[in-house]
Amino acid sequence: MQWLTSFRGTVFASLATATIVAISGHAVAKQQPDQLSAKDEEIIVTGQKHRLAEFRNLITNQFNVSGGSSNTGQYPRFSSPVCPSVAGLSERQSNAIEARIREIAEMAEIPVATAKCDPNIFVAVIEDGAAEIQLLRSKKSRLFASLTHSKRDAMEQSGGPVYSWKATQTIGSDTGHSAGAGSITLMADAPGGSAGGSSAALGDMMVAGQRTHVKSKISKSTTEGIAYSYLLIESKALEGVSAAQLADYAAMVSLIDIDVSSKSDVPTGSILGLFSNSDDKEDLPQSLSGGDLLLLQGLYKVPANVNAPLQRSAMLHTMQEASKSEDE
Repeated sequence: MQWLTSFRGTVFASLATATIVAISGHAVAKQQPDQLSAKDEEIIVTGQKHRLAEFRNLITNQFNVSGGSSNTGQYPRFSSPVCPSVAGLSERQSNAIEARIREIAEMAEIPVATAKCDPNIFVAVIEDGAAEIQLLRSKKSRLFASLTHSKRDAMEQSGGPVYSWKATQTIGSDTGHSAGAGSITLMADAPGGSAGGSSAALGDMMVAGQRTHVKSKISKSTTEGIAYSYLLIESKALEGVSAAQLADYAAMVSLIDIDVSSKSDVPTGSILGLFSNSDDKEDLPQSLSGGDLLLLQGLYKVPANVNAPLQRSAMLHTMQEASKSEDE
């Protein structure tokens, strides 16, 4: 949990109202971390008819676009190897969830950092999401630099129990550096985080800017990348949720830029429905679905410098091809 203490900033880390909680082994369901293997890690892709219309609606209604409109911008994705860090749970559970996020990224063919890395995916279990967001906005407002003030307000007032946002950056597609002249400010992890990172505390890390020169009718001169992903989940929502379910949900939400507060329906069986208002926990998805995995694969396999319409086509095409294989 050291990264979250620094995440808030030392100026208010000692507040008596600090909301981070250590969840006991049975609070995140009745399952030990070392049981995240075998059947819990199994993702079944074959034998399913993927509902393309549902996933098309998900992309259209809930995926966030950066760097332009839904036709000219991009769906941001990680350009650097992913490195997860989990706080608010026991060390064993945190380690197991981090390992599962890495495994899902590898299955989706997303680059994964070595064990000793600077985290760029942050997941934390908290008590009061709105209070936590309000505190962060007042003390560490730069964490929300990629969001407009209206989006910050909407997230704070969403009612939870999940709060998620991304720090995004525009990168020159021919240079791999921040596009434009000057520099941008990103947020980095504190030393000694659970992932073993040793970068600057969640404050300022300057990345040099560089102009880009690509000119093409089919390729963008810049790409929209996820620099950091932040996911806060209220502990009250974890009753009856297993560590395996939480890990799969955290992976899916962290690896794409999605509006988790949207009231739109998610695809049937998608892990994105884990925190829906279902009264029966047994009706909730038990793991990442085949469609979820194909969605991730489709987003990350397409060239980085194409626009959102081509990214949408790639995701849906990946699912369509999988459906054809099932029919054969």
